[in-house]
This record gives sequence, structure tokens and C-alpha cells, in this order.
Amino acid sequence: MATITVEPGRTRLAQQLSWYISPHVMAVVAGGSVGWRITWPHPGGLIWGLCGSGAWVLLCAGLALVGRRLGWWATLVPARRGPRLLLLAGSVIAAVPVLLTCGRLGAPAPLLTLGMAAPLLAGLLLVGTCAGNISLHTSAAAAGTTLLTLQLGRAWAVLYLLVAALAWSRLHLRVHTPGQVLAGAVLGTAVCAAMTFGWSLR
Repeated sequence: MATITVEPGRTRLAQQLSWYISPHVMAVVAGGSVGWRITWPHPGGLIWGLCGSGAWVLLCAGLALVGRRLGWWATLVPARRGPRLLLLAGSVIAAVPVLLTCGRLGAPAPLLTLGMAAPLLAGLLLVGTCAGNISLHTSAAAAGTTLLTLQLGRAWAVLYLLVAALAWSRLHLRVHTPGQVLAGAVLGTAVCAAMTFGWSLR
């Protein structure tokens, strides 16, 4: 993964943005927040959201770590097409036992429906990766922000500023092109908007 060696201050900021607004972080934040909103004021949704999204994130992170240890890819978020395809496929598969277990244990049905947005997005990114290196970071950030905005209120739309900052970081680190960053943001927004709209019609 190429990085910039000049402007160390700006490069450090870009690296921190990519680290702290990672797909894993966004999944847990969105899962917990939306879960709490669904069962408010009872905290059950928060627990389900954190446990469900957290379990999926741990499985995905475990797969990324094992792949790195075995030398399948150089970083936890591989940039090359082959490793990305493998990691995304593993992420989609990992969501199946998590959703089935949560459903079996009695998780709220609306939360399970919205929770399907994560593996659906990973699956679409898997398909998109065959054509281009769509940004996983901006896709996850836009998806999480869209869920929070549509479920918790318009005030959460301010988080789109973080999506823009994250997009800048991916460009500054030369990990993605502008088109790949934009495609990720559009895809994440569209998937979560569609899932939320579909759930509201039920």
C-alpha cells in the first residue's frame, strides 16, 4: 500500500482518519446506535447491536489477521484485487452465522433486517472489486452515516463531514482514485438507504 513520505503532519492525520474511521469501527458504532434506537428506552437493542456487529467485526478482523500472518496479504486491509476478493468473501460468509445466531437467540427483527446491510454491502463491494478497487473505507463510513441519519435524525447528517475527511485521507495516502472513493460513498449510501426504506414498508 503506497503512502506519501512528504508532509508528515498531513500524512499522519490521514493515517489516523483511516484508522479511527475504519469499516470495523463504523459497523460497531452504527450497529449499537441503531439497535438502541429501535428498542428505546429499553437498552436491549443496544446490547444486540453491539454484540451482533461486534461479533461480525471480530470474525472479519480475525480473518484479516490470519491472512496477514500467513502471508496472503501485506496489510489488514489489502489493496490488491485477489486478497481483497478473498477477504470480502470471508466477510460475507462470516455474517451468516452471526445473523442466524442473533435471530435464534431472539434479536429484534428490525435490527436483523438492517443488520443485513453490512453483508449485502460487502457482497456488492466483492462484485465491484472485480471491476475496480472501490473504497471500502468510504463505503462503510457513508453506509454507517446514512443509517444513523435515517434512524436517529437529521442532525446526524453532520457525520458526512467525516466521510469527506475520510475520502481525503484515502486520496492523500494514494490508496484510491477519486472515482473509487466516490463509488464507495455512493454505494454505501444507496445500500443503507434502500435497506431502511424497505424496512419501513414492512
